[in-house]
Amino acid sequence: MQIDHVISPSSSIVSPASPTDRFFRRVPKSDSDEDEVPPVEPVQDNAAATPDDENQQTVDNSVLPFSDELEARLFMHFVQKLATWLDLCDPAQSFERIVPARAQSGNCPILLNAILALSARHMSHISNCDYPQSLALQYSQKCFDDLNHILDQPGAILDENLFAAAIILRVLEEMDVKDTGRDLRTHLIGIKRFVEARVESLVPGFVPGSLSAASFWVGLRQEIYSAVMTSQAVHISLLHSLVDRSLKQADDYTWANRAVVHCADVLNFCFGEKSEVGAKRRTEEWVELNRRSKQWIDGLPPSFRPIFDGKGNGAFPHICYWRSCHVIGMQHHLLAELFLVHYDPRPLVNEPDRQLAVGQLQNHIQELVRRVCGIGLSNEWTPPSMFTACMVIAAFGDLFHDRQDQEAMIEILKKTEKDHLRPTEEVQKKMRVTWGWPQHNR
Repeated sequence: MQIDHVISPSSSIVSPASPTDRFFRRVPKSDSDEDEVPPVEPVQDNAAATPDDENQQTVDNSVLPFSDELEARLFMHFVQKLATWLDLCDPAQSFERIVPARAQSGNCPILLNAILALSARHMSHISNCDYPQSLALQYSQKCFDDLNHILDQPGAILDENLFAAAIILRVLEEMDVKDTGRDLRTHLIGIKRFVEARVESLVPGFVPGSLSAASFWVGLRQEIYSAVMTSQAVHISLLHSLVDRSLKQADDYTWANRAVVHCADVLNFCFGEKSEVGAKRRTEEWVELNRRSKQWIDGLPPSFRPIFDGKGNGAFPHICYWRSCHVIGMQHHLLAELFLVHYDPRPLVNEPDRQLAVGQLQNHIQELVRRVCGIGLSNEWTPPSMFTACMVIAAFGDLFHDRQDQEAMIEILKKTEKDHLRPTEEVQKKMRVTWGWPQHNR
């Protein structure tokens, strides 16, 4: 049985035409476009890709050293601060190691400008220095201009450098919601197209350990974030070789990614098409998803044990982990469990025990939310843990009625926006209205 929410799904927003739209939707260029540059050989999946690959170039086109000290600072800000947001479940640390190496090589200006655009946007918010927001727009516009030149080049959609650039630009797009007031989802559409191209391609779709494989996992987490915030299904394809739903012994990164895939499956169950599925079949699907959730936690490697799990000082427990893949794996498992509990299609017991059952269900949901938020606050060293905490507050915060809990959730939302430029203002407003806070406290 579901407990009614007051937060309704947001409507789908179609972004205005842009160079990226044309690339992802394969729209022909107009006659007014600039002259094309010579075609560039697309960089396809390479399982053995390492930063040292760039040392093997026959022609040295490297942009290093930067002639502009500001660009050098922006480049290092991405490497030291922002790449870790993306490499959560990637043993190769592709966005910290591979992406900067290829960006500085001079062979992929789109990748370099995407890095500089994201860093400029982030530093304009968090830095005491004067970084104008227009700087990020300047670099992102360069990305669009470069895309104009490669829209129709064969194989461009299979270029893993462009795939990685779309991932980075999606992070920027998420930040820009604070200013635009809506999520245009342009780069999510692009990420979907990059994945689909590999699924449909005659060549091997994804090579494990490649940059495109790393980009897929980041893109899936980005899509899950959007799906939760808009109460929609996950639109990225899960029909390819990277997706592993088995429970056989594996390394911690793989185990965490299985939780991410399971979370996507659960969201598709909750928000996907239901019209052609009967009640019996839907219940069977739920039972299978619930079984897989229990099997994941039962088979959890000992390395996933928290280094501390105790009562916190406030509304949330103190749960510390020592690896980012443990944090993200556990949070996505709990997120999936939350939606399974809330969207359980099986009927509750009849009166007079019904009210008791509803209360127990709500208490269980609250306990799961507390754990996700506690993990976020206890592991701020990996900022996406706070992003996931914001997701559960947006989805289930309306089920909390104690003022202390509500204030603690608002603090998480405020802190995440202040520290990491993750827009939460709209969620804060909705929660305050839902909780019935007086106008002067909103």
